[in-house]
Amino acid sequence: MKRLALVVALAAPVTATAQPGGEPTPPADQPAQTGPLDEAKIRELVDAEMAKVLNERAAKEAADRAAKEQAEKDQPATAGPTDLTGSSGFMDTRIAFTLTNENVLVKPGETIPSVPGWRFGVPNSLGVLFFDNYDTRYSGFETLSHAVMYRDYHNGHFDAEGALVLRINELSEKTIELSDAGTYITLSNWKDPAHKDPTRISLTVFPVSSDRMRLGYSYRLSWGGSPEYRRARSATPGMKVQYDSGMLYAFAGAKSAVLLDRRTAEEVASLAVLGGAGIDPTEMIRLEVNGGFFDRGYNELVDVNDQKVQLFGASAQVAFHDGMPVQSSIDYKLYKNNNERVSGLFNPVKYPGGLAWLVMAEGTALFQTLKDPEMTGSTKVQKGYAADVNVRVMIDRIRLRFDASYRTLAYILHSQPSLPTYSDFPADYRTAPDIFAAVGVDRNWNDFITVGVIAGIDKPATLTSTKGIPGGGGMGGESTAVIRNNNIDTLITILPVGETAVPQFAVKGITKLDFGRIFTALLEVFYSYDGNVTKYQRVDPNNPESPFQFEFGNFNQLGINATLQARF
Repeated sequence: MKRLALVVALAAPVTATAQPGGEPTPPADQPAQTGPLDEAKIRELVDAEMAKVLNERAAKEAADRAAKEQAEKDQPATAGPTDLTGSSGFMDTRIAFTLTNENVLVKPGETIPSVPGWRFGVPNSLGVLFFDNYDTRYSGFETLSHAVMYRDYHNGHFDAEGALVLRINELSEKTIELSDAGTYITLSNWKDPAHKDPTRISLTVFPVSSDRMRLGYSYRLSWGGSPEYRRARSATPGMKVQYDSGMLYAFAGAKSAVLLDRRTAEEVASLAVLGGAGIDPTEMIRLEVNGGFFDRGYNELVDVNDQKVQLFGASAQVAFHDGMPVQSSIDYKLYKNNNERVSGLFNPVKYPGGLAWLVMAEGTALFQTLKDPEMTGSTKVQKGYAADVNVRVMIDRIRLRFDASYRTLAYILHSQPSLPTYSDFPADYRTAPDIFAAVGVDRNWNDFITVGVIAGIDKPATLTSTKGIPGGGGMGGESTAVIRNNNIDTLITILPVGETAVPQFAVKGITKLDFGRIFTALLEVFYSYDGNVTKYQRVDPNNPESPFQFEFGNFNQLGINATLQARF
Protein backbone atom coordinates (compact mmCIF):
# COMPACT_ATOMS: atom_id res chain seq x y z
CA MET A 1 0.00 0.00 0.00
CA LYS A 2 2.91 2.35 0.71
CA ARG A 3 4.19 1.75 -2.83
CA LEU A 4 0.71 2.43 -4.27
CA ALA A 5 0.46 5.66 -2.34
CA LEU A 6 3.84 6.80 -3.59
CA VAL A 7 2.82 6.09 -7.21
CA VAL A 8 -0.43 8.00 -6.75
CA ALA A 9 1.50 10.95 -5.27
CA LEU A 10 3.88 11.03 -8.23
CA ALA A 11 1.13 10.61 -10.78
CA ALA A 12 -1.09 13.30 -9.40
CA PRO A 13 0.90 16.33 -10.50
CA VAL A 14 1.66 14.76 -13.89
CA THR A 15 -1.94 14.03 -14.68
CA ALA A 16 -3.01 17.37 -13.31
CA THR A 17 -0.60 19.12 -15.60
CA ALA A 18 -1.60 17.12 -18.62
CA GLN A 19 -5.32 17.33 -17.83
CA PRO A 20 -5.95 20.63 -16.07
CA GLY A 21 -9.72 20.17 -16.23
CA GLY A 22 -9.69 17.21 -13.76
CA GLU A 23 -12.10 14.24 -13.76
CA PRO A 24 -15.59 14.93 -15.27
CA THR A 25 -18.44 15.21 -12.76
CA PRO A 26 -20.69 12.15 -12.90
CA PRO A 27 -24.35 12.68 -13.72
CA ALA A 28 -26.64 13.46 -10.81
CA ASP A 29 -28.45 10.13 -11.10
CA GLN A 30 -25.13 8.20 -10.98
CA PRO A 31 -23.35 7.85 -7.68
CA ALA A 32 -19.72 9.04 -7.55
CA GLN A 33 -17.07 6.36 -7.82
CA THR A 34 -15.48 5.60 -4.52
CA GLY A 35 -12.93 3.17 -3.28
CA PRO A 36 -9.29 2.50 -4.04
CA LEU A 37 -7.96 3.09 -7.60
CA ASP A 38 -6.77 0.17 -9.64
CA GLU A 39 -2.92 0.04 -9.41
CA ALA A 40 -2.49 -1.15 -13.02
CA LYS A 41 -4.59 1.76 -14.30
CA ILE A 42 -2.46 4.25 -12.41
CA ARG A 43 0.76 2.77 -13.79
CA GLU A 44 -0.64 2.98 -17.32
CA LEU A 45 -1.51 6.65 -16.88
CA VAL A 46 1.88 7.48 -15.39
CA ASP A 47 3.81 5.71 -18.17
CA ALA A 48 1.80 7.45 -20.88
CA GLU A 49 2.29 10.91 -19.45
CA MET A 50 6.00 10.37 -18.78
CA ALA A 51 6.53 9.17 -22.36
CA LYS A 52 4.73 12.23 -23.69
CA VAL A 53 6.88 14.61 -21.64
CA LEU A 54 10.10 12.89 -22.67
CA ASN A 55 9.13 12.92 -26.34
CA GLU A 56 8.33 16.64 -26.22
CA ARG A 57 11.63 17.34 -24.48
CA ALA A 58 13.62 15.31 -27.04
CA ALA A 59 11.86 17.05 -29.92
CA LYS A 60 12.63 20.47 -28.44
CA GLU A 61 16.31 19.62 -27.92
CA ALA A 62 16.60 18.32 -31.48
CA ALA A 63 15.00 21.49 -32.86
CA ASP A 64 17.33 23.70 -30.80
CA ARG A 65 20.37 21.72 -31.97
CA ALA A 66 19.35 21.97 -35.64
CA ALA A 67 18.76 25.73 -35.30
CA LYS A 68 22.22 26.22 -33.76
CA GLU A 69 23.93 24.23 -36.53
CA GLN A 70 22.11 26.24 -39.20
CA ALA A 71 23.05 29.52 -37.51
CA GLU A 72 26.71 28.47 -37.45
CA LYS A 73 26.50 27.51 -41.12
CA ASP A 74 24.97 30.88 -42.04
CA GLN A 75 27.53 32.81 -39.96
CA PRO A 76 29.88 35.05 -42.12
CA ALA A 77 33.35 33.62 -42.65
CA THR A 78 34.95 36.53 -40.80
CA ALA A 79 32.82 36.26 -37.69
CA GLY A 80 33.97 33.00 -36.17
CA PRO A 81 36.88 32.94 -33.72
CA THR A 82 38.74 30.10 -35.48
CA ASP A 83 37.71 30.34 -39.12
CA LEU A 84 39.97 28.87 -41.80
CA THR A 85 38.93 29.71 -45.35
CA GLY A 86 40.43 29.67 -48.82
CA SER A 87 40.95 26.96 -51.38
CA SER A 88 43.45 25.48 -53.80
CA GLY A 89 43.33 25.40 -57.56
CA PHE A 90 44.33 27.17 -60.74
CA MET A 91 43.79 30.88 -61.32
CA ASP A 92 45.02 33.72 -63.54
CA THR A 93 44.87 31.26 -66.42
CA ARG A 94 45.54 32.70 -69.88
CA ILE A 95 45.01 30.57 -72.95
CA ALA A 96 45.95 32.12 -76.28
CA PHE A 97 45.90 30.66 -79.77
CA THR A 98 47.49 33.07 -82.24
CA LEU A 99 47.96 33.16 -85.99
CA THR A 100 50.86 35.53 -86.53
CA ASN A 101 53.22 37.02 -89.05
CA GLU A 102 55.33 39.82 -87.61
CA ASN A 103 56.17 41.20 -91.06
CA VAL A 104 54.56 40.01 -94.28
CA LEU A 105 56.98 42.18 -96.28
CA VAL A 106 60.15 40.19 -95.52
CA LYS A 107 61.51 36.68 -95.81
CA PRO A 108 63.20 34.63 -93.06
CA GLY A 109 66.70 35.92 -92.30
CA GLU A 110 66.10 39.47 -93.50
CA THR A 111 65.52 40.93 -90.02
CA ILE A 112 66.93 40.65 -86.49
CA PRO A 113 65.30 38.65 -85.01
CA SER A 114 64.25 36.64 -88.05
CA VAL A 115 60.58 36.46 -89.06
CA PRO A 116 59.73 32.79 -89.81
CA GLY A 117 56.53 33.67 -91.70
CA TRP A 118 52.88 32.69 -91.21
CA ARG A 119 52.48 30.31 -88.28
CA PHE A 120 50.57 29.48 -85.11
CA GLY A 121 52.33 30.47 -81.90
CA VAL A 122 53.61 33.37 -79.82
CA PRO A 123 54.88 36.38 -81.81
CA ASN A 124 58.55 37.26 -81.31
CA SER A 125 59.75 40.68 -80.18
CA LEU A 126 58.93 42.26 -83.58
CA GLY A 127 55.26 41.49 -82.95
CA VAL A 128 55.24 43.59 -79.75
CA LEU A 129 55.53 47.31 -80.47
CA PHE A 130 57.17 49.84 -78.17
CA PHE A 131 53.81 51.08 -76.81
CA ASP A 132 52.46 47.58 -76.06
CA ASN A 133 52.39 45.88 -72.63
CA TYR A 134 53.46 49.12 -70.95
CA ASP A 135 52.39 48.04 -67.48
CA THR A 136 53.04 44.29 -67.48
CA ARG A 137 55.86 41.81 -68.05
CA TYR A 138 53.77 39.82 -70.53
CA SER A 139 53.01 40.40 -74.19
CA GLY A 140 49.44 39.08 -73.87
CA PHE A 141 50.00 36.18 -76.29
CA GLU A 142 51.27 33.68 -73.71
CA THR A 143 49.51 30.53 -72.57
CA LEU A 144 50.14 30.18 -68.86
CA SER A 145 48.45 29.54 -65.52
CA HIS A 146 49.07 29.75 -61.79
CA ALA A 147 48.54 26.95 -59.29
CA VAL A 148 47.58 28.61 -56.00
CA MET A 149 47.19 26.85 -52.65
CA TYR A 150 45.65 29.58 -50.46
CA ARG A 151 44.42 29.67 -46.85
CA ASP A 152 43.16 32.52 -44.66
CA TYR A 153 42.78 32.32 -40.87
CA HIS A 154 40.72 34.95 -39.06
CA ASN A 155 40.37 35.50 -35.32
CA GLY A 156 38.98 38.84 -34.25
CA HIS A 157 41.45 41.58 -35.20
CA PHE A 158 44.08 39.05 -36.32
CA ASP A 159 44.27 37.70 -39.84
CA ALA A 160 46.81 35.31 -41.37
CA GLU A 161 47.08 34.47 -45.06
CA GLY A 162 49.38 32.15 -46.93
CA ALA A 163 49.67 31.01 -50.54
CA LEU A 164 52.00 28.76 -52.47
CA VAL A 165 51.98 30.20 -55.99
CA LEU A 166 53.47 28.31 -58.95
CA ARG A 167 53.60 29.84 -62.43
CA ILE A 168 53.18 27.35 -65.28
CA ASN A 169 54.66 28.91 -68.41
CA GLU A 170 56.50 28.09 -71.63
CA LEU A 171 54.31 25.09 -72.34
CA SER A 172 55.41 22.61 -74.99
CA GLU A 173 54.64 19.03 -75.87
CA LYS A 174 57.64 17.76 -73.90
CA THR A 175 58.47 20.33 -71.22
CA ILE A 176 56.72 22.66 -68.81
CA GLU A 177 58.53 25.55 -67.14
CA LEU A 178 57.62 26.05 -63.48
CA SER A 179 58.60 29.09 -61.45
CA ASP A 180 57.58 30.80 -58.24
CA ALA A 181 55.10 33.63 -58.78
CA GLY A 182 55.14 35.23 -55.35
CA THR A 183 54.60 32.57 -52.66
CA TYR A 184 53.91 34.49 -49.43
CA ILE A 185 52.63 34.56 -45.85
CA THR A 186 50.91 37.70 -44.52
CA LEU A 187 50.08 38.38 -40.87
CA SER A 188 47.77 41.34 -40.25
CA ASN A 189 46.30 43.13 -37.27
CA TRP A 190 43.14 44.96 -38.35
CA LYS A 191 41.57 47.86 -36.52
CA ASP A 192 38.13 46.56 -37.53
CA PRO A 193 37.60 42.77 -37.29
CA ALA A 194 35.06 43.00 -40.13
CA HIS A 195 37.65 44.78 -42.36
CA LYS A 196 35.25 47.62 -43.15
CA ASP A 197 37.92 50.01 -41.87
CA PRO A 198 41.09 49.40 -43.98
CA THR A 199 43.44 50.38 -41.15
CA ARG A 200 45.90 47.59 -40.38
CA ILE A 201 49.55 46.75 -39.83
CA SER A 202 50.88 43.70 -41.64
CA LEU A 203 53.97 41.58 -42.14
CA THR A 204 54.42 39.89 -45.52
CA VAL A 205 57.22 37.41 -46.18
CA PHE A 206 58.24 35.95 -49.54
CA PRO A 207 60.11 32.69 -48.84
CA VAL A 208 61.10 32.08 -52.48
CA SER A 209 60.86 35.09 -54.82
CA SER A 210 60.25 38.68 -53.78
CA ASP A 211 60.09 39.99 -57.37
CA ARG A 212 56.56 41.32 -56.78
CA MET A 213 58.01 43.71 -54.20
CA ARG A 214 59.41 46.31 -56.57
CA LEU A 215 60.14 50.01 -56.49
CA GLY A 216 58.77 52.53 -58.94
CA TYR A 217 55.17 52.48 -60.16
CA SER A 218 54.72 51.89 -63.91
CA TYR A 219 56.04 48.41 -64.69
CA ARG A 220 58.10 49.78 -67.60
CA LEU A 221 60.00 52.00 -65.15
CA SER A 222 60.02 49.63 -62.16
CA TRP A 223 63.28 48.54 -60.50
CA GLY A 224 64.43 46.60 -57.45
CA GLY A 225 63.04 43.24 -58.61
CA SER A 226 64.79 39.93 -59.15
CA PRO A 227 66.83 41.22 -62.16
CA GLU A 228 68.97 43.20 -59.71
CA TYR A 229 70.32 39.83 -58.56
CA ARG A 230 70.66 38.07 -61.91
CA ARG A 231 73.95 36.56 -60.68
CA ALA A 232 72.26 34.93 -57.68
CA ARG A 233 72.78 31.21 -57.20
CA SER A 234 69.32 30.86 -55.65
CA ALA A 235 66.03 32.70 -55.28
CA THR A 236 65.73 36.17 -53.71
CA PRO A 237 63.48 35.92 -50.61
CA GLY A 238 62.24 39.06 -48.92
CA MET A 239 59.87 40.60 -46.42
CA LYS A 240 58.10 43.85 -45.66
CA VAL A 241 56.18 45.50 -42.84
CA GLN A 242 53.39 47.81 -43.95
CA TYR A 243 50.88 50.17 -42.34
CA ASP A 244 47.65 50.94 -44.22
CA SER A 245 44.81 53.30 -43.44
CA GLY A 246 42.07 54.95 -45.42
CA MET A 247 44.28 57.78 -46.70
CA LEU A 248 47.92 56.67 -46.35
CA TYR A 249 50.32 53.75 -46.32
CA ALA A 250 53.97 53.21 -45.42
CA PHE A 251 56.25 50.19 -45.69
CA ALA A 252 59.79 49.01 -44.99
CA GLY A 253 61.27 45.84 -46.44
CA ALA A 254 64.38 43.81 -47.10
CA LYS A 255 65.66 41.22 -49.60
CA SER A 256 68.63 38.89 -49.72
CA ALA A 257 70.55 36.95 -52.34
CA VAL A 258 73.52 34.59 -52.36
CA LEU A 259 76.23 35.59 -54.85
CA LEU A 260 79.58 34.11 -55.80
CA ASP A 261 82.63 36.09 -54.73
CA ARG A 262 85.01 35.43 -57.63
CA ARG A 263 88.03 36.36 -55.54
CA THR A 264 87.53 33.54 -53.06
CA ALA A 265 85.11 31.27 -55.01
CA GLU A 266 82.88 31.40 -51.92
CA GLU A 267 79.19 32.22 -51.79
CA VAL A 268 78.44 35.46 -49.96
CA ALA A 269 75.12 36.94 -48.83
CA SER A 270 74.03 40.30 -50.23
CA LEU A 271 71.22 42.37 -48.72
CA ALA A 272 68.85 45.07 -49.90
CA VAL A 273 66.59 47.46 -47.98
CA LEU A 274 63.48 49.16 -49.36
CA GLY A 275 60.93 51.64 -48.09
CA GLY A 276 58.12 53.85 -49.23
CA ALA A 277 54.95 55.74 -48.38
CA GLY A 278 51.88 57.24 -49.99
CA ILE A 279 49.13 59.63 -48.96
CA ASP A 280 45.82 60.85 -50.38
CA PRO A 281 45.61 64.50 -49.22
CA THR A 282 42.28 64.76 -51.04
CA GLU A 283 39.96 62.34 -52.80
CA MET A 284 41.44 63.38 -56.15
CA ILE A 285 45.17 63.43 -55.35
CA ARG A 286 47.69 60.75 -54.36
CA LEU A 287 51.36 61.40 -53.56
CA GLU A 288 53.83 58.48 -53.35
CA VAL A 289 57.55 57.97 -52.87
CA ASN A 290 59.77 54.91 -52.44
CA GLY A 291 63.43 53.99 -52.63
CA GLY A 292 66.04 51.43 -51.75
CA PHE A 293 69.66 50.35 -51.42
CA PHE A 294 70.91 47.12 -53.05
CA ASP A 295 74.22 45.42 -52.36
CA ARG A 296 74.81 43.57 -55.65
CA GLY A 297 78.01 41.84 -54.61
CA TYR A 298 81.57 42.37 -55.79
CA ASN A 299 82.47 43.75 -59.21
CA GLU A 300 83.51 41.06 -61.68
CA LEU A 301 86.24 43.09 -63.37
CA VAL A 302 89.72 42.07 -62.19
CA ASP A 303 91.14 45.42 -61.11
CA VAL A 304 88.07 46.30 -59.00
CA ASN A 305 86.92 42.86 -57.85
CA ASP A 306 87.38 43.98 -54.24
CA GLN A 307 84.80 46.77 -54.71
CA LYS A 308 81.06 46.35 -54.20
CA VAL A 309 78.49 47.14 -56.88
CA GLN A 310 75.95 49.20 -54.98
CA LEU A 311 72.64 50.34 -56.47
CA PHE A 312 70.54 52.99 -54.76
CA GLY A 313 67.85 55.44 -55.76
CA ALA A 314 64.35 56.79 -55.30
CA SER A 315 61.06 57.06 -57.21
CA ALA A 316 58.14 59.45 -56.75
CA GLN A 317 54.69 59.65 -58.29
CA VAL A 318 51.81 62.09 -58.21
CA ALA A 319 48.35 61.06 -59.42
CA PHE A 320 45.20 63.07 -60.08
CA HIS A 321 41.96 61.20 -60.66
CA ASP A 322 38.19 61.51 -60.69
CA GLY A 323 35.86 58.53 -61.11
CA MET A 324 38.81 56.22 -61.86
CA PRO A 325 41.13 54.64 -59.25
CA VAL A 326 44.89 55.00 -59.27
CA GLN A 327 46.13 51.99 -61.25
CA SER A 328 48.85 49.47 -60.47
CA SER A 329 50.31 46.60 -62.49
CA ILE A 330 48.75 43.17 -61.96
CA ASP A 331 52.33 41.89 -61.72
CA TYR A 332 52.64 43.57 -58.30
CA LYS A 333 49.55 41.91 -56.81
CA LEU A 334 49.41 38.91 -54.49
CA TYR A 335 47.32 35.89 -55.51
CA LYS A 336 44.44 35.06 -53.17
CA ASN A 337 42.33 32.05 -54.11
CA ASN A 338 38.90 32.80 -52.69
CA ASN A 339 35.61 33.75 -54.24
CA GLU A 340 35.79 37.41 -53.27
CA ARG A 341 39.17 38.22 -54.78
CA VAL A 342 39.60 35.89 -57.71
CA SER A 343 36.25 36.45 -59.37
CA GLY A 344 37.09 40.01 -60.43
CA LEU A 345 40.61 39.38 -61.72
CA PHE A 346 39.63 39.44 -65.40
CA ASN A 347 36.26 41.13 -65.27
CA PRO A 348 35.28 42.84 -68.54
CA VAL A 349 35.75 46.59 -68.67
CA LYS A 350 32.81 48.39 -67.10
CA TYR A 351 31.38 51.49 -68.73
CA PRO A 352 29.36 53.30 -66.03
CA GLY A 353 28.70 56.31 -68.25
CA GLY A 354 29.78 59.88 -67.82
CA LEU A 355 33.34 61.17 -67.54
CA ALA A 356 36.16 59.53 -65.57
CA TRP A 357 39.86 60.30 -65.81
CA LEU A 358 43.29 59.55 -64.35
CA VAL A 359 46.64 61.33 -64.75
CA MET A 360 49.85 59.86 -63.27
CA ALA A 361 53.37 61.30 -63.46
CA GLU A 362 56.45 59.47 -62.17
CA GLY A 363 60.17 60.16 -61.85
CA THR A 364 63.10 57.94 -60.80
CA ALA A 365 66.81 58.58 -60.16
CA LEU A 366 69.25 55.64 -59.85
CA PHE A 367 72.91 55.62 -58.84
CA GLN A 368 75.30 52.67 -59.14
CA THR A 369 78.97 52.19 -58.30
CA LEU A 370 80.83 50.69 -61.28
CA LYS A 371 84.40 50.57 -62.57
CA ASP A 372 85.85 53.88 -63.64
CA PRO A 373 87.01 53.17 -67.21
CA GLU A 374 89.48 56.08 -67.12
CA MET A 375 91.29 55.05 -63.94
CA THR A 376 92.55 51.55 -63.14
CA GLY A 377 91.47 50.11 -59.79
CA SER A 378 88.87 52.74 -59.02
CA THR A 379 85.09 53.06 -59.23
CA LYS A 380 82.65 55.85 -59.93
CA VAL A 381 78.92 56.40 -59.61
CA GLN A 382 76.89 55.98 -62.80
CA LYS A 383 73.64 57.94 -62.86
CA GLY A 384 70.41 56.87 -64.55
CA TYR A 385 67.09 58.68 -64.83
CA ALA A 386 63.57 57.85 -65.95
CA ALA A 387 60.19 59.56 -66.02
CA ASP A 388 56.76 59.03 -67.53
CA VAL A 389 53.26 60.46 -67.83
CA ASN A 390 50.18 58.25 -68.20
CA VAL A 391 46.70 59.57 -68.95
CA ARG A 392 43.48 57.55 -69.05
CA VAL A 393 40.08 59.06 -69.90
CA MET A 394 36.69 57.35 -70.22
CA ILE A 395 33.70 59.16 -71.73
CA ASP A 396 30.69 56.87 -71.76
CA ARG A 397 31.95 54.01 -73.97
CA ILE A 398 34.93 55.82 -75.43
CA ARG A 399 38.39 55.37 -73.90
CA LEU A 400 41.40 57.61 -74.51
CA ARG A 401 45.00 56.90 -73.48
CA PHE A 402 48.28 58.74 -73.63
CA ASP A 403 51.69 57.45 -72.55
CA ALA A 404 55.05 59.21 -72.71
CA SER A 405 58.32 58.09 -71.16
CA TYR A 406 61.95 59.08 -70.89
CA ARG A 407 64.75 56.63 -69.95
CA THR A 408 68.47 57.21 -70.11
CA LEU A 409 70.66 54.38 -71.39
CA ALA A 410 72.19 53.92 -67.93
CA TYR A 411 68.69 53.40 -66.55
CA ILE A 412 67.73 50.87 -69.24
CA LEU A 413 70.93 48.88 -68.64
CA HIS A 414 71.18 49.25 -64.86
CA SER A 415 70.37 45.57 -64.25
CA GLN A 416 73.08 44.31 -66.66
CA PRO A 417 74.79 46.46 -65.32
CA SER A 418 75.88 49.00 -68.00
CA LEU A 419 77.79 48.29 -71.22
CA PRO A 420 80.52 47.11 -71.09
CA THR A 421 79.15 45.30 -68.06
CA TYR A 422 80.27 46.40 -64.59
CA SER A 423 81.90 49.53 -66.01
CA ASP A 424 80.72 53.07 -66.55
CA PHE A 425 80.56 54.22 -70.17
CA PRO A 426 84.05 55.07 -71.51
CA ALA A 427 84.78 58.69 -72.35
CA ASP A 428 84.61 58.04 -76.10
CA TYR A 429 81.07 56.62 -75.81
CA ARG A 430 78.16 58.94 -76.53
CA THR A 431 74.76 57.91 -75.23
CA ALA A 432 71.26 59.11 -75.98
CA PRO A 433 68.04 58.37 -74.03
CA ASP A 434 64.92 56.53 -75.14
CA ILE A 435 61.96 58.87 -75.58
CA PHE A 436 58.56 57.72 -76.74
CA ALA A 437 54.97 58.92 -76.85
CA ALA A 438 51.78 57.13 -77.88
CA VAL A 439 48.11 58.05 -78.05
CA GLY A 440 45.15 55.72 -78.48
CA VAL A 441 41.37 55.65 -78.61
CA ASP A 442 38.79 52.86 -78.68
CA ARG A 443 35.01 52.57 -78.70
CA ASN A 444 32.86 49.78 -77.24
CA TRP A 445 29.38 48.72 -78.35
CA ASN A 446 27.06 46.65 -76.11
CA ASP A 447 29.92 45.12 -74.08
CA PHE A 448 30.62 42.98 -77.14
CA ILE A 449 32.75 44.66 -79.78
CA THR A 450 35.58 47.14 -79.24
CA VAL A 451 37.37 48.91 -82.09
CA GLY A 452 40.43 51.06 -81.51
CA VAL A 453 43.63 52.51 -82.87
CA ILE A 454 46.91 53.52 -81.25
CA ALA A 455 49.83 55.39 -82.79
CA GLY A 456 53.21 56.38 -81.45
CA ILE A 457 56.74 57.57 -82.06
CA ASP A 458 59.88 56.24 -80.40
CA LYS A 459 63.37 57.69 -80.45
CA PRO A 460 65.38 54.67 -79.22
CA ALA A 461 68.30 54.84 -76.82
CA THR A 462 71.72 54.66 -78.51
CA LEU A 463 75.37 54.13 -77.72
CA THR A 464 77.90 55.50 -80.18
CA SER A 465 81.67 54.85 -80.21
CA THR A 466 84.35 56.28 -82.45
CA LYS A 467 86.31 53.03 -82.07
CA GLY A 468 83.49 50.73 -83.10
CA ILE A 469 81.03 48.66 -81.07
CA PRO A 470 82.12 45.25 -79.73
CA GLY A 471 80.36 42.67 -81.90
CA GLY A 472 79.91 45.19 -84.69
CA GLY A 473 81.34 42.95 -87.36
CA GLY A 474 84.97 43.93 -87.11
CA MET A 475 84.59 47.02 -89.30
CA GLY A 476 86.40 50.17 -88.16
CA GLY A 477 84.94 53.65 -87.85
CA GLU A 478 82.21 55.21 -85.77
CA SER A 479 79.44 52.75 -84.91
CA THR A 480 76.10 53.14 -83.19
CA ALA A 481 74.10 50.54 -81.26
CA VAL A 482 70.35 50.97 -80.90
CA ILE A 483 69.20 49.58 -77.55
CA ARG A 484 65.57 48.83 -76.70
CA ASN A 485 63.79 47.25 -73.73
CA ASN A 486 60.11 46.27 -73.89
CA ASN A 487 59.69 44.69 -70.39
CA ILE A 488 60.46 41.26 -71.92
CA ASP A 489 63.85 41.53 -73.64
CA THR A 490 66.72 43.95 -74.06
CA LEU A 491 67.33 44.15 -77.83
CA ILE A 492 70.51 45.55 -79.37
CA THR A 493 70.73 46.48 -83.06
CA ILE A 494 74.05 47.67 -84.50
CA LEU A 495 73.84 50.14 -87.36
CA PRO A 496 76.19 50.20 -90.36
CA VAL A 497 79.39 52.13 -89.81
CA GLY A 498 78.88 55.88 -89.85
CA GLU A 499 75.06 55.75 -89.63
CA THR A 500 72.96 57.35 -86.90
CA ALA A 501 69.66 56.28 -85.34
CA VAL A 502 66.32 57.77 -86.37
CA PRO A 503 62.86 57.70 -84.71
CA GLN A 504 60.48 54.80 -85.27
CA PHE A 505 56.83 55.42 -86.17
CA ALA A 506 54.10 52.83 -85.56
CA VAL A 507 50.32 52.51 -85.73
CA LYS A 508 48.09 49.61 -84.76
CA GLY A 509 44.41 48.90 -85.41
CA ILE A 510 42.56 46.62 -82.98
CA THR A 511 39.21 44.86 -83.17
CA LYS A 512 38.12 42.83 -80.16
CA LEU A 513 35.05 40.68 -79.55
CA ASP A 514 34.23 39.78 -75.91
CA PHE A 515 31.83 36.95 -75.21
CA GLY A 516 31.02 34.47 -72.49
CA ARG A 517 32.62 36.79 -69.90
CA ILE A 518 36.10 35.22 -70.25
CA PHE A 519 36.54 34.73 -74.01
CA THR A 520 38.00 37.19 -76.49
CA ALA A 521 38.66 37.15 -80.22
CA LEU A 522 41.30 39.73 -81.11
CA LEU A 523 42.60 40.99 -84.44
CA GLU A 524 45.62 43.32 -84.60
CA VAL A 525 46.99 44.83 -87.80
CA PHE A 526 50.04 47.05 -87.35
CA TYR A 527 52.47 49.03 -89.45
CA SER A 528 55.85 50.36 -88.41
CA TYR A 529 58.48 52.43 -90.16
CA ASP A 530 61.83 51.90 -88.44
CA GLY A 531 64.92 53.30 -90.15
CA ASN A 532 67.12 51.36 -87.71
CA VAL A 533 66.40 47.86 -89.04
CA THR A 534 69.56 46.00 -89.99
CA LYS A 535 70.63 42.55 -91.11
CA TYR A 536 73.92 40.73 -90.63
CA GLN A 537 75.53 39.24 -93.71
CA ARG A 538 78.83 38.80 -95.51
CA VAL A 539 80.33 41.70 -97.42
CA ASP A 540 80.56 39.41 -100.45
CA PRO A 541 77.72 36.83 -100.30
CA ASN A 542 79.52 34.70 -102.89
CA ASN A 543 82.74 34.45 -100.86
CA PRO A 544 82.54 32.17 -97.78
CA GLU A 545 85.71 33.80 -96.44
CA SER A 546 84.28 37.30 -96.66
CA PRO A 547 83.80 39.11 -93.30
CA PHE A 548 80.36 39.86 -91.91
CA GLN A 549 78.92 43.33 -91.57
CA PHE A 550 75.63 45.00 -90.67
CA GLU A 551 73.55 46.41 -93.51
CA PHE A 552 70.22 48.18 -93.52
CA GLY A 553 67.18 46.00 -94.08
CA ASN A 554 63.55 46.68 -94.94
CA PHE A 555 62.40 49.67 -92.91
CA ASN A 556 58.71 48.88 -93.46
CA GLN A 557 56.91 46.37 -91.25
CA LEU A 558 53.35 45.16 -91.76
CA GLY A 559 52.27 42.58 -89.20
CA ILE A 560 49.13 40.69 -88.21
CA ASN A 561 48.16 38.91 -85.00
CA ALA A 562 44.82 37.07 -84.83
CA THR A 563 44.20 35.61 -81.37
CA LEU A 564 41.51 33.60 -79.61
CA GLN A 565 41.86 33.99 -75.84
CA ALA A 566 40.34 32.68 -72.63
CA ARG A 567 41.26 34.32 -69.32
CA PHE A 568 39.97 33.11 -65.99
